[in-house]
Amino acid sequence: MGELKYRSLRGMPDIMPERAGRMRLVEDTARKIFKLYGYREISTPILEATEVFTTGIGEDTDIVEKEMYTFSDRGGKSVSLRPEGTAPMIRAFIENGFGNTPDIFRFFYSGPMFRGERPQKGRLRQFHQIGAEIIGSYDPYADAELILTLEKILRRLKVEGHQILINSLGCASDRKEYAKILAGHFNRHIGKLCEDCVRRASGNVLRVLDCKAAGCKEVSREAPEITGYLCGDCESSYRDIRDILAREGVPFVERTSLVRGLDYYTGVIFEVIHPALGAQDALAAGGRYDGLCSRMGGPSVGATGYAVGVERLIMAVPEEQCETGSPGIFIIPLEESFKPAAFRLVEKFREMAVSCDMDLTGRSVRAQMRKAGKEERDIVIFVDEALETDGRVSVKSMVSGEQYDTGVDDLVEKIRKDQ
Repeated sequence: MGELKYRSLRGMPDIMPERAGRMRLVEDTARKIFKLYGYREISTPILEATEVFTTGIGEDTDIVEKEMYTFSDRGGKSVSLRPEGTAPMIRAFIENGFGNTPDIFRFFYSGPMFRGERPQKGRLRQFHQIGAEIIGSYDPYADAELILTLEKILRRLKVEGHQILINSLGCASDRKEYAKILAGHFNRHIGKLCEDCVRRASGNVLRVLDCKAAGCKEVSREAPEITGYLCGDCESSYRDIRDILAREGVPFVERTSLVRGLDYYTGVIFEVIHPALGAQDALAAGGRYDGLCSRMGGPSVGATGYAVGVERLIMAVPEEQCETGSPGIFIIPLEESFKPAAFRLVEKFREMAVSCDMDLTGRSVRAQMRKAGKEERDIVIFVDEALETDGRVSVKSMVSGEQYDTGVDDLVEKIRKDQ
């Protein structure tokens, strides 16, 4: 075989069966938890008007400035592949009239996101997220509930060794005041900042706190903490959330340097990190974004949410939790003339929701046995004239090596009981 003519794009790998199974495990686990809490699923388009993100995320963010896949459609309209899920959710919330009632809405979503970053461990250009949002509430219990759902998803997946980090960015007034103090601090040490953070210091200054460059980290360690600039309401709300989590037995660590890379965050923010992920150690993150709905033309409502990076999360899930089990039964007709009867038996097991297969490539019986062994099948069933005359087949256990004859009805009953 010569050189491959076509390859997947860099940072956008194929999702092969084993990985797809792990992703399905994570998604199914999250769905079960969300269902318990009354969250409803929403699926937004992969492609949105670029303004959804420039308005929602902020034009001065790295995502909008450097990472979005943006182009003009056939009508000349600027459109972008979604780099995150919250702004499209709020767009859908407004467009579909959910904001016309005083109710609280709990939504979740899952699907691919796109960012033109440099691919590395835990960071792809096409990646998948599961997200949850509570829209319509300013109550600290809403934030605590979200963090609880996230903790329960991790527990159900038997993830251990993670940390939940929390902080508060305060309200818009708090952030504005703190940004002035922070800008003054960084400008006094401007020579130690990287090129990006020199620009951020006069714009989106909070992003400097999140920079991983050595000089920026050194200056950030000496920066004043935002918790010293919270107004009374924000300080009270932050304290309430900590108290609720403590009462519910959810361990957390306060990290006053924690920020989010999107402009819409206000109030309490949080992040879940895990050592298995290496340098890119965040597997989930979120927080409150009370001003986003009104900024995008909707009502002024409280809102909070988070997103889980699916590819990152499966790196933290124990191997034994991801085991998919045996592929089930393999049926081998001993001659070509027995193939119709074998196929009917395959379908009978499938109708019982038992995984079952047979060879369709014309392999010899010996080659089919090698295939069954390689696939780690539980049992192999041999079909010959006895199935037609007596309703019997020969069964071989691939675990013990035992082989015996039995009636099909008895075998079906046994497998039904073992399910």
